[in-house]
Formats: sequence, C-alpha cells, structure tokens
Amino acid sequence: MRDVVLVLDLEHEAARMAVRKLRAGRVCCRMIPADTPAEEILRQEPAGLILSSGFDAPLRALPAWLAELPVPVLALGSASAALLETLGGTVGALLKDRRREEIQYDRCPLLDGLENGERLVNGLFPMVLPEDAAAVATIGEDRFPFAYSIGDRKRFGIQMELEPHDPDSERLLINFACSICGCTPWWDGEAFIGQAAAEIRAAAGEHGALCVMTGGLNSSVAAMLAHRALGERLTCVFVDTGLLQEGEELGFLAFFRDKLGINVRVLRQKERFLKALCGVEDFQEKRRKILELMEEIRLECLREDSGLHVIVRGSGFSETIMADSSGFGAWERVAPLRDLFDDEIRQVADYLGLPAYLVTRQPIPVCGLALSVDGEVTEEKLALLRRCDALFSAAMEEGGYARRLSLYFAVLRPSREGYQVVLRAVSASEGEQSRAARVPYDVLEGVVEEIGAVSPQIRRVLYDLTPAKQYSTGESLY
Repeated sequence: MRDVVLVLDLEHEAARMAVRKLRAGRVCCRMIPADTPAEEILRQEPAGLILSSGFDAPLRALPAWLAELPVPVLALGSASAALLETLGGTVGALLKDRRREEIQYDRCPLLDGLENGERLVNGLFPMVLPEDAAAVATIGEDRFPFAYSIGDRKRFGIQMELEPHDPDSERLLINFACSICGCTPWWDGEAFIGQAAAEIRAAAGEHGALCVMTGGLNSSVAAMLAHRALGERLTCVFVDTGLLQEGEELGFLAFFRDKLGINVRVLRQKERFLKALCGVEDFQEKRRKILELMEEIRLECLREDSGLHVIVRGSGFSETIMADSSGFGAWERVAPLRDLFDDEIRQVADYLGLPAYLVTRQPIPVCGLALSVDGEVTEEKLALLRRCDALFSAAMEEGGYARRLSLYFAVLRPSREGYQVVLRAVSASEGEQSRAARVPYDVLEGVVEEIGAVSPQIRRVLYDLTPAKQYSTGESLY
C-alpha cells in the first residue's frame, strides 16, 4: 500500500475525528485498536502514528515502545501528556476548566499556517519537558508548554483537542502527515476502489471468490468491488432471511442480475432463521443467533464449490462481527470496507455507480428487521413492521430527507391489546451527540395516519426524540 498514517484508537470519538480530517485532506489513514502491539504496527509499514484523546477520561499510560518506534508520532489532547511521560517528561495535575487562552506558536513544519491568537481550551496539563524536547507553542501569560517537539526522535505533542469544525486541527494533522511523515495526498473514492480491487485479486489468485449478499448497502458495495476485480470468477449468493425490508430483494436483483448481468443465486432461508429466533427475546441474543446462522450458510456455500478460495465480506468499520469465524480456516477472508465509516461507504457506492435506491438504503446489517422487533420475532410481527417501516422510509425519501439523515427506521413494540410503532430519524454531526431529526409535523402526521391504517392491531404511533451518543437500530428504545 502507498503511504498510510495509522491512528491509535485511544478514545473512539477523538480517533474517529482524526481519521475523518485526514481523509478529507486526501491522506490515507487507518484506525487501529489501542492495544495493537509494536510488531503489528511495524508490519503495516506506516508513515506515521497519531494518538488522540480528550480531557474527560483519566490520563492513560502508554506503552514504553512508543518512545523508540521508528516512525514519527503525534499526540493530541491528553494523549500529548501521556506521551510526554513516556518520553521522560513530568506532567502535573490537570487544570480542567473550559476557558479562552492566548496561544503563541513557533515557526516549525508541524505548526505551519497556525496563527497566534485566542483559542478555547478544554483542559491543560502543566508540563516539564525532558532535556531533548523543546516547547514549540506556549499558552497564557505563564507561557505553559502547549506543544512540544523532540526533533531527533520525531515525537510531537500538542494539548489541542480535536473539534468538528476547527481549521487549525485540520491543518495540524495535514502538516504532520505531509510535512513530517512525507505522505502524498492521494486518497479518494477512485483510489480506494482500485486498492480494494487489487486486494481482492491478490487474495483470490487464479481461484474464485464468494460474496454472500443480504440486500444491504455494504454487501452490495463489496459485491461490486469483487465483480470489478474478478468478473465471472465471483460467485454471488443472495440470502433471503425473511428479515428483509419491503421490496429489498426485488430492487437488489433488478440491479445486480438484470442490469449488470451478474449471476446471483437466491437462497430461501426464511424458515431456518425464524426457527433459530423462536422464543428469543433478548436483543444481543437475537443478533448472535442470526450472525451464527449466516456464518453456517457461508460455510455451506464454500463447501459446495471447490473452486472458491476467498470469501468477500461487506463488513464496514462500525459493524462488529460477533459470530465465531473459526471454521473458515481453509478459506481466506477479505473485507475491503473494513476501514470505512458508513457515509464513506455511501461515497464509494456513488463512485461505483450504484442506483440511488441502493445508495440511500439504511445501514441495517444482516440482522435486518429482527432487531427492530421488541421481543420474540414472528412472521406476523415482521409483516406488520415491514409495512410500517416502508411507509416511514418512503416519507423520508420522497421528502428529500434521506440523504441528510444518518438513520431512520420503525420499531414494533408490544402494547395493550396490540402493538405500538416507534419511529426514529437521526441526524448526527461528527463529534456531536446523535439527535432526533426535526421532521416537519405535517410529514409525521401523514405517516402516522398511513401506519395507523395498516392494521387495527396498531394502537399507537410515536416519534422518538431521545438523544443518544451512539444509536444502534432499535436497541436504545428497549
């Protein structure tokens, strides 16, 4: 792979924001777990490493090998204090009060383009720098070190917490990647597609690959990438789980089979999934059962064809694979979307030319509508929810709200003498708490009337306004 910067996931939101800002500057980067060992980092041959965390959590001790890692390291926020301790410096007690302070920046490649002036500071650690370190930015009348540099070891720290719409933090990250690490800005949708296709081809060699599709956006994009890489050597299987949204299979097959001419085999597995979910009410247990069964189906498909060497998965960064994958020892697994966030997968889908009805499809995983049924999943409940969800989705799409929302769906809950339907539409900005979208009242009123007419069993329709830090389909409504 061409030059890449790694971001250590010390604090998820801060790391995620760093990744987004770098990719916005066309810098290729990847988030890795906080406990990734030095050997694995070096194996990936990064141009640099970034650590980012806020001031809300206790100061986190960092591994000693960070002092000697033979790549440039930049630490932001409270991570700058943790790195300084690793480098032999001394850190005082956190001064935790949100206030405006005057920042003075020295001239150096890392801080190029940052102007002296006031900045809102969320926290500050008093620092005593080691002898080989220099303060390259100071704060306040007392000239506390705000940023430091150890040039010989290419270690940098700055007590700047990343914020969503902050040009200074964006400039800082790009300076580090390009001026310090020597990266060339090359990352975009087209470059990603070429890289992903090359990865799939390398894994498959002269053999075939399997892509099990579930109708969602992720598996659609993964299948398109695999088809571009392998052509007729790709075997696509669409699994009808019985948990799909209304019209999902028809729209999916109309594009992949009828328009692109890809040979997609359909497996009817509704009864099998409903049997596995019989009597299961817990949210996480339903997820586990579904993922385990899907893994069984993947293995069965692989065993049917000796020419298949690789399985292509559509797992994005935010999707956790909970099922046991130990049975895939004989087959190589490729997940080309593993480093992408949901909105980035949509951008790649646009590049690939997927139709709008697939691009704007909700990021509902293989579990489908099962996680939006509160309690046991039955065919009757699924049919009722499927119609209600379709009506709400149509209202969001026809009104032009779909692309502005990160999520919108319906949840079916038991009610006295019937059911209640809870509608949820979420709009979220990076670094901010997910909030209920302000859907116009007349639109909601129309949807409520339509859903109320679906069945006399629906006793109530609600619109959920509860904010949530991270919102997983239906989960926080239970």
